[in-house]
Amino acid sequence: MTVTKTNIAFAACVALFAAGVAHATAPAQVVGVKLEDSTTDPAITHMRIVLDRDVVKPGRVTLKAENLSKSVVHEVLIARDDGRNDLPYDAKRAVVAERRAHSLGEVGDLPAGKRGSLTLDLKPGKYVLFCNEPGHYKDGMVTYLTVAR
Repeated sequence: MTVTKTNIAFAACVALFAAGVAHATAPAQVVGVKLEDSTTDPAITHMRIVLDRDVVKPGRVTLKAENLSKSVVHEVLIARDDGRNDLPYDAKRAVVAERRAHSLGEVGDLPAGKRGSLTLDLKPGKYVLFCNEPGHYKDGMVTYLTVAR
């Protein structure tokens, strides 16, 4: 076979394409997210979000949420933590002002016993996860995830 500029260019394109496909299909890191309240366990005095790990590497991350409640609807929203103590709160509606919190996405309205997931490409930094059903954030349904190199 004669090596030509066309053959070399074609081989380079194939290699770049293969590298891109390999990167695009890299599996996401999974973070288990448990949504709990007093119907889950009577010993739980405040609603809560429990992560199975709170540090991941940058890249694709899948939040796999499970509502362990016996009767209460929950959801999970994620936003970049800007260092504030509290998220912007709408006291009249008893919810976080999602637009002002710059929500990156959500696993919305999970009925009791149901599951849902969300996959995001996260950069290094700290993120806040919270439930934004009325009253839930203020009752303790908030936690943090760190994305570190």
